[in-house]
Amino acid sequence: MTNSAVYRHPRYYAIGYRWNTEAECRFIEACLKAYGPSPATRLLDLGCGSGRHMTRLAKQGYHVTGVDLSPEMVAYALEEARKAPLDVSVSVDDIRHLKVQGSYDAAFCFMDTFRFLLTNEEIIAHLRTVAHLLAPGGLYLIDFWVPNQWEKIGNEVHQWEQAEGETIVRVFYLQHPNTIDPITQTFEDELVFQVVEGDQTQEIRGGPTPTRLIMPQEFRALVDAAGVFELLATHGDFDLTRPFDGTSLSWRMISVLRTR
Repeated sequence: MTNSAVYRHPRYYAIGYRWNTEAECRFIEACLKAYGPSPATRLLDLGCGSGRHMTRLAKQGYHVTGVDLSPEMVAYALEEARKAPLDVSVSVDDIRHLKVQGSYDAAFCFMDTFRFLLTNEEIIAHLRTVAHLLAPGGLYLIDFWVPNQWEKIGNEVHQWEQAEGETIVRVFYLQHPNTIDPITQTFEDELVFQVVEGDQTQEIRGGPTPTRLIMPQEFRALVDAAGVFELLATHGDFDLTRPFDGTSLSWRMISVLRTR
């Protein structure tokens, strides 16, 4: 995992990625109500980025702890919480070797962060570590990309834009098919920001980042191998009424795990 250059620009990241925050947070709350321990108030955000989930959930009364690999993201999230003001805890940490302490009712790892775990061993160790941090019956919610067609493995491009005042952030998610390694099931992807402010435009390239391809049945087998979670459900969007299945042609799979 690398600290991509785009993560050194947390304000632009916050603008570019805020488009689905409300739906994602509603999904977290719906999962807590449907599957989680009661009451559920303590949440752990793994790969919290600019803190967009933490901010909303803290305003709803949850006690939220966030970790991220980027010091710039952590500093930004802490400053945004201070200005609100909100009582959150944020620190620099690596999902491959988590040092965060505490006991939580639920954890979540969104926006493809889970695919920075590149090997089966890293995934299993991570699942066991997170389970140790959760209270009995605690939930772990995971979102990652899956190809919706075989020929698109490692070949997809997604783009969108968001604006705040006079700042426009165009986000491009690119995959580099020439880097596919079928043995390790890894390839390199990249985030690119095009930022328009007034009459100035700049491009921020994140640089190629190794990432793991995880298929649905493989993920279930890895969860079983870890031995600490049961896989309750998979969804094709942040919506409990939308299951993950082949007919939806979903490019993401959101999994709901619960400690055994």
